[in-house]
Amino acid sequence: MSLILLLALLHGFLLGTYGSSLCGIRMQFAEGGFLQYHGGFGDDTVIIENRLKGLIVKSGYLPSTNFTLQSLPGPYIFCVHWFPALRTFILKYGVKNYSWHVMERSDEHGDTSTVPTIDRCPENTTMSNMSFNWIKQENSCRFVFPHQNWNNTKFVDHEISEVSQLLEKPGVATNGRVLRHWIDETLSGVQFKGNSHHFGNGTLQASVFKLNSVDVLQSIPKKMGISVSVPKQLIENGGSGKRLHVVTVRGTSVFKDAANSTVLGDKVIGVSVENTKVSNLCEDIMFDFEHQPVKTNFSPVCVFWNESTDGWSSYGCRTFPKENHTQCNCSHLTYFAVLMQYSSQKISEEHLVSLSVLTFAGCTISFLAAFFTICWNSCTRKTHSNPTLNIHMNLLGAVMLLDLCFVSSAVLGAFELPSVCKGSGMLLHFTQLCMFTWMFIEGFNIYRLVVKVFDSTSFATKKLALIGWGFPALIVLVIFLMDFDNYGLYSINVDRPSSCNSKASICWLTKPIIHKVVNLGYFAIVLFFNCGMLVVMVVRVLHMMPHNRREQTQYCVTLLGLIFMLGLPWGIAFFSFGAVYLPVQYLFSILNSLQGLFIFLWYWALSQPHVKDPSLDSSSATPASPRSDQSTLMSDHKKLLT
Repeated sequence: MSLILLLALLHGFLLGTYGSSLCGIRMQFAEGGFLQYHGGFGDDTVIIENRLKGLIVKSGYLPSTNFTLQSLPGPYIFCVHWFPALRTFILKYGVKNYSWHVMERSDEHGDTSTVPTIDRCPENTTMSNMSFNWIKQENSCRFVFPHQNWNNTKFVDHEISEVSQLLEKPGVATNGRVLRHWIDETLSGVQFKGNSHHFGNGTLQASVFKLNSVDVLQSIPKKMGISVSVPKQLIENGGSGKRLHVVTVRGTSVFKDAANSTVLGDKVIGVSVENTKVSNLCEDIMFDFEHQPVKTNFSPVCVFWNESTDGWSSYGCRTFPKENHTQCNCSHLTYFAVLMQYSSQKISEEHLVSLSVLTFAGCTISFLAAFFTICWNSCTRKTHSNPTLNIHMNLLGAVMLLDLCFVSSAVLGAFELPSVCKGSGMLLHFTQLCMFTWMFIEGFNIYRLVVKVFDSTSFATKKLALIGWGFPALIVLVIFLMDFDNYGLYSINVDRPSSCNSKASICWLTKPIIHKVVNLGYFAIVLFFNCGMLVVMVVRVLHMMPHNRREQTQYCVTLLGLIFMLGLPWGIAFFSFGAVYLPVQYLFSILNSLQGLFIFLWYWALSQPHVKDPSLDSSSATPASPRSDQSTLMSDHKKLLT
């Protein structure tokens, strides 16, 4: 009987806001422990009939089916509770408890002729002591439940408390969207006196406020562990007739994302205005989360729940962490939380300024050096007929663009312009991948010249250009199409005792996992291959017998230049941890921000004409020309330059 009553409630209350409870006593006879449910009836009521051979339910919801109840005859006390917030009912039938998670309305059309309607109750089928939502009902064998709303504070408080207890139980099926919709509808419809009212005291708590002043939220109970400040714009646009809902949910079962993110304190705050979507506020709404001190190497990040992606996003939110609480400033209203995000070591504000100055100055010098080298080469060389020289110039072009995009992304990150920062982050990632690709092509060129000794004329420069610039563009496009939020503001932890803002932002990849897999993984392959090519060149040098200091110097200059051409200093990034973290940061910033300058100096040094050495048989004045009896390294050295 109780299961029937539950199913009966399904039709009347599945789309309604409020749950229901129906209790009573049913006399069960032999072979009467069955329930027959007939779905597909199109009206908005549920009909329950008790018969000697079982219970009959007529409704428009759920497919027609049969259920087996307890088999022993006798009187059974039952009580069924229907919770639309979780689409779950809890049934007590005798000494046993049952729970079901229900489905959507069925499109099935039932055959009403199989269930004849009775006008009066047959003998021994009357159910006694019946009550619906604690309101006593007349005893009968047939009950009809139309759709009703229960909007008094006592009932809503009891229902939120019951839902809260369900959420605390492991294994309870939850649908986050249904729960959030139910909460908003419930708080919008409940009638209360005064300017605010609070419901619940457990896992789920909710407060509803009348929007009549900016100080209305001062009455949020301390047991919710939060504080909220709203801007005047919200009061003015919302109107005094609107309501503001503030909800706290503990636990992550309602807000599970694909990444299984860790919510700090297992607390989620929901703030909304009834029947109104609030976004792009001129003045941020501020939330304050109380929590225990954050673990080492973890940092709090303010996020909101994105209904379209069923995941957390930090768009439009700024984070201001403190020791025991975190302040979140956001420009819209929805459900918010603070995620525990693994972060690199914090860097002090003094070191951040020093590293920024070194990097900006290095990038500026590198950009000018690369630009000058490209112009110089264009005026003095015929690059179109020399594949090796073309590779050098494309690498310098990638370095030059990377320097420009890095400085631009760092500057734009300080302004926190979402759309502009998204585009800047994509360009920065594109130029970095282009530089890695051209470093790999430089290594392949050494393999071609030194190991395989291919003919230069067969080297397809256009195909290399397509790979060097096209392949990175394809990677960036795929990452962007997978999720538009993959590019945007990326925050760096900074130790700023004098400021509440402990973040420095840059336009970059927003998800560290993409940086680790794509950038570090891709560069690791490039580094491994290019290290092998450098070893090949070193072996060639060791097998040579330089006859004078000039040749020794040329060999050393060639190897030093190849170190930067192949991008080996970028490998220092893999040692950026522990006690050497800070020294590595300085070394990395100096060497790699000046990459364009080092390549220019290498190119300039090898391009200088030198005085003829009597010990050389060749009289060629060509820079870096080989000896007549040394047909390997110096010839390869010349190919790398000209």
